[in-house]
Amino acid sequence: MRKIGLYGGTFDPPHLGHTEMLLQAKKQLDLDMVIVLPCGDPVHKSGVTNKQQRYEMCKTAFSGADGIFVSDYEVEKPEKSYSLYTLRHFAEIYADSELYFIIGSDSLEDFSKWYKPEEISQLCTLAIAPRANHKFHKAKEFAEKTYGANIVVLKDEPLNISSTELRYLVQFGLDIDGYVTPEVKEYIDKKGLYRDLNEICEKVRGYLNHGRYLHTFYTTLEGMKLAKMLGVDVKKAFCACLLHDVAKYIGQNDWFNYGFVNNGEYPPPVVHAFLGALVVQKDFGIADKEIINAIKYHTTGRPNMSRLEQIVYVADIIEITRGSNLDEARKKVYANFDEGFLLCLKSSYNYAARRIGVENVHKLTKDAIKFYRKLAREKNEKRKIDQ
Repeated sequence: MRKIGLYGGTFDPPHLGHTEMLLQAKKQLDLDMVIVLPCGDPVHKSGVTNKQQRYEMCKTAFSGADGIFVSDYEVEKPEKSYSLYTLRHFAEIYADSELYFIIGSDSLEDFSKWYKPEEISQLCTLAIAPRANHKFHKAKEFAEKTYGANIVVLKDEPLNISSTELRYLVQFGLDIDGYVTPEVKEYIDKKGLYRDLNEICEKVRGYLNHGRYLHTFYTTLEGMKLAKMLGVDVKKAFCACLLHDVAKYIGQNDWFNYGFVNNGEYPPPVVHAFLGALVVQKDFGIADKEIINAIKYHTTGRPNMSRLEQIVYVADIIEITRGSNLDEARKKVYANFDEGFLLCLKSSYNYAARRIGVENVHKLTKDAIKFYRKLAREKNEKRKIDQ
């Protein structure tokens, strides 16, 4: 009996992590062939690139590899793309074959939300590609017990890059070499894909050095991820994170241009945040008070912060280039945001105290620590009473 892999996705854009995943599946599962299926109109995603362009990128990225074929089945369908219908189609065509549906471990987390997961489980074996640092054994056990899913896990993690990250690398004008094939990169450049935010990103770049611009990029990615998790406006999170450090290198001689005066109220490490709140209004035309405040308090914090303010504060601290010493805070933030936020607040306070002395830590930071410690105690007491 032949063994056929089906590998679906938005592929917006297709990258070398995708290639590694399908080649690993083909080798480990001894598949006779893998059919790559760029989706047409995805059910659970909006704002994706034109389906024909994604299909053409897939043809460019995957065609030519032995036993790998790109199908336009979902692209040509006028209706929304459901995995079940695709599996039914190929199960009928390859009735004498065993089907393997290749997905990332993050997709397995959402398997219960798919259309008729129990029927999908009957039509194929799920081949799961692990994502970096992603624990999915509970999702695997749930799918096996609830839907009778037959699941195999691929041995190696693919390249740790996402299509979302790649799209924003292009938006920020940063290099994507080593993440996509030269042909896919050429296609993206030729078609001008992923550049609708390029103008404001390039403007921000003019205010920063390269290292700070990279920090801004990763802070923005982190902030959007947190906003999505917490149900906060992702566009606002993007804007606030993108602009949070624009005043970092504005010299004292230019402060008067923004009406900023420091009479000893702001220690040097926090000046750029309060100055930045004025810069984004004058230079970038930002009028949204929530965004302005998220920039203003992203170094000090303050009592009773909005969710957006907390997101920018946390994203600035835990973004990936900050180093592995913050791994505990990162894990806590995604396990329990409120507890993670307090941990970040304490970490920032301790860092400032070591750097400039406890007496010089901004009053807002001290007040924030007291406020959120008290709030945490009250929550714990309430939890004990409820139990």
